[in-house]
Amino acid sequence: MGSLNDTPNFGKHFAVLNLDWMHILINAIQHTDEGKKLIQSCTRWNDAVHQLHPRPLTVFSTLAFACGQPEVEANKPFARLIAPFGKFESGSKDTQIDSRFLLDDKDIVIQKTRWSATTGNSLEQILKAQGIDTVVISGLSLSGVVMSTIYRLFDLDYNIFVIVDNVVELPVDQTEVFSKVLCDNLLPKMNLKVISLEQALTALVKSQ
Repeated sequence: MGSLNDTPNFGKHFAVLNLDWMHILINAIQHTDEGKKLIQSCTRWNDAVHQLHPRPLTVFSTLAFACGQPEVEANKPFARLIAPFGKFESGSKDTQIDSRFLLDDKDIVIQKTRWSATTGNSLEQILKAQGIDTVVISGLSLSGVVMSTIYRLFDLDYNIFVIVDNVVELPVDQTEVFSKVLCDNLLPKMNLKVISLEQALTALVKSQ
């Protein structure tokens, strides 16, 4: 993670990616210390983004499937991974962005069918069409959704910032361990920027 004195620069062509701020996941962690901190931090970030005029491209992802999960092959690793959490049926309350986070008609909500936010939707096309070269990422889970999305966008040559206060591992008691490995070591090794919420808020103001 960079020095707290560093001033990040998102440039003028950045997008905000909020990964899987879904009701079912946020509800599951809301009473934990890690969950409370995440919700508070993500809310501050999201509110600040929504106060900008003009607002950067803001995309929320949610894991969702058609009735019966035809997109998921039974008894395969991914199917076994998500089975304990529910059906993730498109349109259900579980798959909606949690109501604690401000959402309006300027935001884009994409459904995805795997960990990566780029799978089963037009996210890559949207980023390209809007001339985006930099993405600022928040979300859960760190080792799954966040890293899977990062690897894909890294391969597509995007500049990537991860807000360390806005990511959490599942289960949440593993957050500290995974954050040290991924945010303190792996991401810097990939020349990607890991920043604090305060640094992100400063960069947001400077982007105007």
